[in-house]
Amino acid sequence: MVLLPRRGSSGLVASASSTLAPCPPHRRPYAPNPALKGIFAGSGSAAMSNKHMARAVVELTRRDARDVNLLYIGTASYDIAKFRDRQTGMFSKMGCSVSSLDVANRSVPREAMEKAVDEADILLVSGGNTLYAVDRWVYLGLDELLRAAAQNGKVLAGGSAGAICWFDGGHSDSGDPDTYRSSMLEQFEGGPSDSNSNTDNEGTRGLSEGSTDSDDGASDWEYIRVEGLGIWPGLVCPHYDRIQSNGVPRMTDFDAMMKRHRYELGIGIDHHAALEVDGDVFRVLSIPNEEGSVPDAEDGSKVPGAWLKYVDDDGDLHSICCPKNGKVSELLQMVETPNKHLALDEKVEACRKENPLLRD
Repeated sequence: MVLLPRRGSSGLVASASSTLAPCPPHRRPYAPNPALKGIFAGSGSAAMSNKHMARAVVELTRRDARDVNLLYIGTASYDIAKFRDRQTGMFSKMGCSVSSLDVANRSVPREAMEKAVDEADILLVSGGNTLYAVDRWVYLGLDELLRAAAQNGKVLAGGSAGAICWFDGGHSDSGDPDTYRSSMLEQFEGGPSDSNSNTDNEGTRGLSEGSTDSDDGASDWEYIRVEGLGIWPGLVCPHYDRIQSNGVPRMTDFDAMMKRHRYELGIGIDHHAALEVDGDVFRVLSIPNEEGSVPDAEDGSKVPGAWLKYVDDDGDLHSICCPKNGKVSELLQMVETPNKHLALDEKVEACRKENPLLRD
């Protein structure tokens, strides 16, 4: 992975004429807080276990790895140790101090959550079931702590669900039964830890993070639009170049979702790519020697990258290949009136009933 020299934030507010995608009346240019920074990957396991990506995350702290405290938040994968170890192992090898905040299956006092978040330099969110994770954070009040931490300059990181959660929303596999709490805990932990669970992301196939390459034996479930924390604007699609266990290509379904949610700006991130944000500067990073969806001008192959998507006034969808670097204020746009222009997915409530939130 070739890393370009970092540039400081200009502090300028973008004008509509300088945005990468057209900025219609229902959106406005985004003026980023210079303190906001993070790396958001198409795949949590593939990216955070890669030394190049892990190094890029640590570099955002402007500190030596041995002086960095990383807090892993594995709510989306129900705090299962296997996924925590895979996503934090490279950081431990680099010398970071790693701890975890486990709230998926038990409550943690607010004071303890505050202390854990406050002491962290990096907040790393796992892949998994985004809908369950964000709902659980809201129930516990952790969402407020994460938003405040972002504004105070903590480095935010993650892939898949760990990418979606920091934005307005995302294209999610949270409707895949393999990502439900009871299924995941039964498979990896011997069963749900609470006695009153009545449930009949990543699951065996879901947590393989988009690795299915065909629709043979496809499962019967649909992608859904889920809400994030809204720290950055945009509708994010991780694993953009992959097909998951329902046999439907993410990029194809994301295009259909964009037409249903036409007021939003979409960001598709390939499985082996990541979007790095540092104040008003962004870079698109990729893991070397992996395939993606972006045509390579040199040899015609396809390499990992990211795409910007929007729907015009005629209802036509447009896709723009994200440049390798640029200004966040030119990349992202805010929805002008969220209550009017951010539509909720009608399938979300059904998914919540099938994968009920632990309320302890």
